[in-house]
Amino acid sequence: MPVKAARSQAESEFKTVVALAPGTWPDGVPAPVPNDCTVEGRKGVQFTCFVEADAPDDPKRLANDAKKHWTDQGYELTETEKHIDEATGAIYAVVAKADGKPSASMSASKIRAHVYVNSICVPGDPDEYR
Repeated sequence: MPVKAARSQAESEFKTVVALAPGTWPDGVPAPVPNDCTVEGRKGVQFTCFVEADAPDDPKRLANDAKKHWTDQGYELTETEKHIDEATGAIYAVVAKADGKPSASMSASKIRAHVYVNSICVPGDPDEYR
């Protein structure tokens, strides 16, 4: 997969997940960050998209909406729900992986929520995209 396609695929997945909960996330999504990786023993580039939100209205719903979306898209999921303490409440987390697709995760509590999407690692030099 070409570098631009890997970046575009990750950005598209990221924007789709963020759009599941309008009003939760800050306006505008940050640009993907290029990171070093190795693919087939060669230098590669992987793009990471990330956003966080303070005090989401319904953290369980956020995680469940992401879970449903990623299930519908054919991802394999790993889920966690853990009560931390009274101040934090429960943390709901979903990690999604699938061959040929970006990896993604959502974690949410009543204090904060995060979405990460990492593109496929493809041959390339991350410095060209910094």
